[in-house]
Amino acid sequence: MRGLVADYNLGELVSFQGISGGVENTNYFLTTTTGKYVLTLFEEFEFNEVPYFLDVVSHLQQKGFNVPAALVDAEGERLRVVQNRPAIIVDCFPGGLLESTTVESCRLMGQVLAQLHTAGMDFPDHRPSHRGIDWWRATAKEIAPELEGEQAHLLLEQICEFDKFIEQYDDQLAKGTVHADLFYNNTLFEGDELSAIIDFYNACYSWLMYDLAIVVNDWCSDITTGELDMDKYHAMVNAYIHEREPSAAEIMSWPHMLKIAALRFWLSRLEAWHGAKDDPERLAQQHDPMEFQRILESRVRHAPSLTEN
Repeated sequence: MRGLVADYNLGELVSFQGISGGVENTNYFLTTTTGKYVLTLFEEFEFNEVPYFLDVVSHLQQKGFNVPAALVDAEGERLRVVQNRPAIIVDCFPGGLLESTTVESCRLMGQVLAQLHTAGMDFPDHRPSHRGIDWWRATAKEIAPELEGEQAHLLLEQICEFDKFIEQYDDQLAKGTVHADLFYNNTLFEGDELSAIIDFYNACYSWLMYDLAIVVNDWCSDITTGELDMDKYHAMVNAYIHEREPSAAEIMSWPHMLKIAALRFWLSRLEAWHGAKDDPERLAQQHDPMEFQRILESRVRHAPSLTEN
């Protein structure tokens, strides 16, 4: 590790500490005589898949966002190999994770998300999501036989409904390069101020309303019931709309996007949960799929209009 730090001209290594909470990647804090940094080892991607995500972050950094762009070593390389995995080092931003969201943090995130969407519209590489339509169709077929009857029905029915909708309206909906995983634990705050947006490793070219729905479902939901906190909801979507006005087709798509965004994360958690069920240690690291099942069930009961006040 000292040799790696030396290659980046970051001074002498002082301490090296693992960061808990990562599911898809392995992260470490590196403290050196010049500051604090984060080392990320990519567990899901091969070496040639990673540059896309680094390019997305670099693009947004150039647009003025506080995002963790990969540092360049003495040879001008961003991407290295550590423990046989592709790896990068990034600056460690000030601030910490939110314990929970508030009306004000939701309002701020709505505004910043709209700005992020606008900034991502001219990113030239249109990479589809590795957890997009093809993935959720295939994964749902694999997982459904392992679920209870009502769960399987909910899963397959919602995919079928979205397929019918998107086949008719796909070309009418604005797309751009989006974060696609902007949960509130992928932001850093200093007090009431947003200090950074992190973890762009689900970034992809997709519907802007889908990305907003992902954020709403996480930031504005009661995870015990799945129901929306309408004060948070209105704060977020109104701030978004004030910054970027959705089209009529996007407004019409909104209930569909809320449901499919909930399904996407329910399904990825189900996949991870079932994949780890025979490994107690690994199972303990997984997020509870039921949280997003409850959110999906809530959106099926009622998905509010984007402009509902």
